Amino acid sequence: MTAPTTKALYRAMAFMAFGVFWFSVLDAVTKRLTEGYGTWQISATSRIITVSVMLVMILHQHRSPLVLRSSFIRTHMLRSLLIVATTWTFFECLRYLELADAIAIAFAAPLFITAMSGPILGEQVGWRRWTAVVVGFIGVVVAVEPGRHGISWGALLALIAAITYAMGQIWLRPLAGREQGHNIIFYGTLFSGLIVLGPAIHEWKWPTSAFDWMLFLVQGSCSTLGQLSMVRAFRVGEASLLAPFEYTALIWAGLFGYIFWGDVPTLQVLAGAVIIIGASLYIAHREAVKRGAAS
Repeated sequence: MTAPTTKALYRAMAFMAFGVFWFSVLDAVTKRLTEGYGTWQISATSRIITVSVMLVMILHQHRSPLVLRSSFIRTHMLRSLLIVATTWTFFECLRYLELADAIAIAFAAPLFITAMSGPILGEQVGWRRWTAVVVGFIGVVVAVEPGRHGISWGALLALIAAITYAMGQIWLRPLAGREQGHNIIFYGTLFSGLIVLGPAIHEWKWPTSAFDWMLFLVQGSCSTLGQLSMVRAFRVGEASLLAPFEYTALIWAGLFGYIFWGDVPTLQVLAGAVIIIGASLYIAHREAVKRGAAS
């Protein structure tokens, strides 16, 4: 296998940066939608739009629905339960938290992936990465700002979203190199959409303005663009190369939060985010070193 060219690596970094941007727009639009609509409805509408857009794109590119054939339907179905848990808890936490606060706490996901990869997948996690995990969790404690009455409901939801997201990523690892990227996105979105459809119908509220219709359309489109951009990025670039771009989400969250809601992240949340990001980047570095030694 030949090493990717410098141009290909720059392209991967650009796709990663765009993917993070689209997901940041999605988060901001979702927070706006939670002011007037239920979380199940927001989640279901996003999935209807994403599945529709993906079907059009796949059929346009491959000219045949047979490209969606998969030998891992059961795996996709079970993973969709984790996707639903992640989506609902994160979307719901946006009702209670400032955008930057929610993103900062969600950055804990790589820490949970490392912590769970040992007991679940039997991977060897060395003392350096375990140390980084512990330091990262200290950053999580700082970021969630537990007071005398414990962790706030919004912070707890964001933390649960990080855990279930990590579990979903671990669930995907056995499929690495065996399943098509578009199938992972398509079936994860399709099956999770079918799960949330029932609760969404129960709480359904028709958009009351053209602006709200536009917000729902933007949200679903950003979800599609974000996922496809990241799939393109990881097709060439390794996690250790692309990981730093994930944390630009905090910049976008802070910017959108300030522009639309006048929110300013507290120093404590920013300090916790810095600790979490530093620990996560070190973990990505150690994983790259481990892969290099094994190759």
